[in-house]
Amino acid sequence: MPGRWQAWVRYGVIWGSVAAAILIYLAPAPDGLTVPGKTAWAVFILCTGLWVSNAVPFGITGLLAIALLSVTGAMKTSEAFAAFGNSAVFFLIGVFIIAAALIESGLSKRCALLFLRPFEGSPYAFASGLMLAGAFGTLWMPNQATSALLFPIAVEVAMALRLSPGRSAYAKVLFLSLAWGAMIGSNASFLGSTRAALAIGMLQEKHGVGISFGQWVLAALPMVVLGCAAAPFVLRLCFPREQVAFSAARTVLEDAVREMGPIGRRQWTVAGVVSLTIAAWVFLGTRVDLAVIALLGSAALFVTGAIAWEEAERRIYWNIVLMYGGAIALGIVIDRTGAAKWLVDGLLHGITVPATVAVAVVALATLLLSEFMSNAAAVAVMLPLAFSLAGQLGASPVALTLATSIGAGLDFALPFSSAPNTIVFSSGYLRMVDVVKAGGAMTIVSVVLVVLLVWVWWPFLGLV
Repeated sequence: MPGRWQAWVRYGVIWGSVAAAILIYLAPAPDGLTVPGKTAWAVFILCTGLWVSNAVPFGITGLLAIALLSVTGAMKTSEAFAAFGNSAVFFLIGVFIIAAALIESGLSKRCALLFLRPFEGSPYAFASGLMLAGAFGTLWMPNQATSALLFPIAVEVAMALRLSPGRSAYAKVLFLSLAWGAMIGSNASFLGSTRAALAIGMLQEKHGVGISFGQWVLAALPMVVLGCAAAPFVLRLCFPREQVAFSAARTVLEDAVREMGPIGRRQWTVAGVVSLTIAAWVFLGTRVDLAVIALLGSAALFVTGAIAWEEAERRIYWNIVLMYGGAIALGIVIDRTGAAKWLVDGLLHGITVPATVAVAVVALATLLLSEFMSNAAAVAVMLPLAFSLAGQLGASPVALTLATSIGAGLDFALPFSSAPNTIVFSSGYLRMVDVVKAGGAMTIVSVVLVVLLVWVWWPFLGLV
């Protein structure tokens, strides 16, 4: 029955978005909205419906967006393809290649196992350590890669402890700690999520400014620290404490460390190239395009032999790359045609609110939207509207970019709302009700933290 209900909702979203797009396209343009703006909204709504329903792969919807913007006249063909070639797309490819080098060389696994060793004293300390390892890993690579890296470690520990799938309270804490650490930590830098690259690309395209590595880390740090501090308490409240003999798990972890042997030349090379790339992002990011630095770092990995193309190809998620190109084009067209401004003007009706309130509302709206669709797609939908608020209410576009990206990264409540949640749910140790119960509680905590971040920390930094 639940499967049938989900199917009906999915088909409703698909055909509802198709019908709405056709009606908008055929209807006369309302007062204050140009014909290209009306057409842009038709394409935007259709693509949003396809992203929400996942009727076709995300990347195919991105390609469809480019084709429809051109054929309907909402955008010149040359402009549509130029938007697809935004530097954010190439930044994303570079990040995927860097993450591939970390994973394929074994350096990321070595770092994760060594990071976890101090937490082997007790089962719940280890769960917290796994969460911190996920958060720390997403400083350097996307959260789906970090989750995929740590997931086998969690599974081996669960099997060594003979935890009962779907019943063990500790198993639920263990796997949700992994997912939540990767999700919370993905906000710490623009390397931790693919949505951050999209947000930065849209900011650069619209306002011609960027966000440096250091600026992003400083802006998001309280959210990450407080989120990681609150998560163990939320899990402890949601699941009863289970007595677990952890000696078998310690043996598994120690054996894994020994099997890796001493660090080799390849791992030293990857460590050196990645360190230099990150240093360039930190110190040169305001003068050199982030994508250029990412591509130079990626090229250095190939030149030094630290990675082969076959290895990199396995880790470049072309579906996401293609989606980003289409999403950026959609954001550009509803801005340039005045479609976003027309909608915001109609919704506000001259209402003025403080900039901090506007930024907080954008973050929370994106958070709720990302529970039901890809968080990158949620950014693609919300950020063009948020930029219109920047002009209307005097909110900083940089703050709106950060708020949208961070808000989209706090979608804890459903198994399919984020890659880390989906990965740990596939273990079989979690039930739907477990994810919804604990994730719903963590979402409420995240709402409080987002509001504090926007109202207290960002004004102190001069972002709002």
